[in-house]
Amino acid sequence: MRRHIILFIFLLAVSAAGAQGKRGKFTPERFQAELEQYITKKACLTPKEAAKFFPLYSEMSKKQRVVHQELKKLKRIKPVTDAECRKNILKRASLDIQMKQIQKTYHEKFMQVLPPKKVYDVLKAEDRFHRQMFKRKAAKARKK
Repeated sequence: MRRHIILFIFLLAVSAAGAQGKRGKFTPERFQAELEQYITKKACLTPKEAAKFFPLYSEMSKKQRVVHQELKKLKRIKPVTDAECRKNILKRASLDIQMKQIQKTYHEKFMQVLPPKKVYDVLKAEDRFHRQMFKRKAAKARKK
């Protein structure tokens, strides 16, 4: 119980610290804190559930980031020959599959620490959060 209270206070402190900083400047720490707070609220996670879930979620995110970085590199490359194009296309497809395999593996792990309904709610909340952040960023870009 004590660990859960400490985790909850930590999340609030990180959120408050982010709110005091510059609003317009992106920081991965603030983004992560806002994401966790949003998911916790929307999926109705208890502090105990959050303490079990978010380490797995962070682990998954790190693995996905590695694959995403490789995809970004491949998308920046403009192959010249047909052979290079073929290689690029097949590598991108392989990385897409790898990303889905990571998701599947971790979704199964999530269901070991949370009921499937809560995992569903977490995934739905994650999608909503990312859409909201994208809309916010697009709105800021239009203002400039």
